[in-house]
Amino acid sequence: MMLPKRFIATLVVTGAAALPNGVAKTPPLGWSSWLTCEDGDECGHDVCNEEEVKSSALAMQSNGMHALGWKYMVLDDCWAYSRNASTGALTWDAARFPSGIPALIDWLHARDFAFGLYTSAGHETCSSGGRNLTVPGSLDYYTLDAATFAGWGVDYVKLDWCGDVKKELWRGSKLHREFAAAMNATGRPMVLEVVAGFEFLGSAIEKYANTWRFCIDHHDTWKSTEQALACRALLRGHSTRGGPGGWAYMDVLTTGGAGCKGSGNGAHCPGQTDDEYRTEAAVWALTQSPLLVATDVRVMTPLMSSVLLNRELLAAHQSTATPPGRSLKGASCGLFHVCTLWGRALSPDNSDWMVALVNLNNHTLEVSAGWASLGWPTNATALVHDVWNSSSTADERDAPAQLMTTGVSAEVPPHGTALLRVRRQQ
Repeated sequence: MMLPKRFIATLVVTGAAALPNGVAKTPPLGWSSWLTCEDGDECGHDVCNEEEVKSSALAMQSNGMHALGWKYMVLDDCWAYSRNASTGALTWDAARFPSGIPALIDWLHARDFAFGLYTSAGHETCSSGGRNLTVPGSLDYYTLDAATFAGWGVDYVKLDWCGDVKKELWRGSKLHREFAAAMNATGRPMVLEVVAGFEFLGSAIEKYANTWRFCIDHHDTWKSTEQALACRALLRGHSTRGGPGGWAYMDVLTTGGAGCKGSGNGAHCPGQTDDEYRTEAAVWALTQSPLLVATDVRVMTPLMSSVLLNRELLAAHQSTATPPGRSLKGASCGLFHVCTLWGRALSPDNSDWMVALVNLNNHTLEVSAGWASLGWPTNATALVHDVWNSSSTADERDAPAQLMTTGVSAEVPPHGTALLRVRRQQ
């Protein structure tokens, strides 16, 4: 069996778990190709190409994302083409990647980006990527594919659950463990994201993956975002929270909306309101889900800039000084209305919090929560400021703040979120 010339790692597959592998010490930040649609693309398909990846990376350097830690460039189900007839190795779509995947990875590494790609646990992937062909998955080739990815210099692998195994649920645990072992055996540290692994391995997923999905796919609709919030609130155990080396993942961010077919100018066609996108970003960040924005970062809307370049929110997201945030009890917004409270203690002494007051209703409401929700006495006082309006520095101690004595409250628009930094004074 011939292997890529650049491959230097061992191929011995053991029963060892994929962790610890030294990666994902903080939740990954990056871009996914999923909703970046260029003129002429069918945006229902995941279409990617070499120029798109390079131009997106250059845009992230110029717009400030890269400097804030957005470094993973992840191709979804759009890059693979077939298998080499003699070696069995996966081949890339040469029409889309004329320089080749290894050369693209070298180009990204030279600019301090990391590269990720997609494969499936079955014989086929989920999508043709807008092409009239069946894309091969990795079943029966786990060892070879992991070695190939390592040899190319891949930094991140997304493992989906598609093809002929999709209904063979009894194989799920074994196949995920086998793929993780193959990844681990390469000797190359690569982030492993699994789409369905949590369903099969439960709390043991932390031994086999660096990031794991635990709910259904996230789409660019408020209904989907609302379902994701409900799912995260329901599954409160450690295996849906994570920590350094392994993170529970709420799927891609849809911030700004997908590209528009035929627009010719890179415009976005948002499926949610700006307030709904803020809610999405706030809960994803507070719970320390990996953040992979799946929209066109070459055209940054004002909303995208305010969310994706918010230094204070990103600093909190990347901090590992305290456990990930969670849904909290105590939100109030009046009889017959629905609102929720999310929060994360940012200091070990519980004196510094970031909280999100979420309005799930279709009209503006006053949403509040008392200090008991943060584990504080009722006579506590705190300085509170608006995180959405304080993106200039990572630690906004000089931001305009209000002294509050009974709790936090804010007027919140429909489906929106008041994101507040709360520092106890006494």
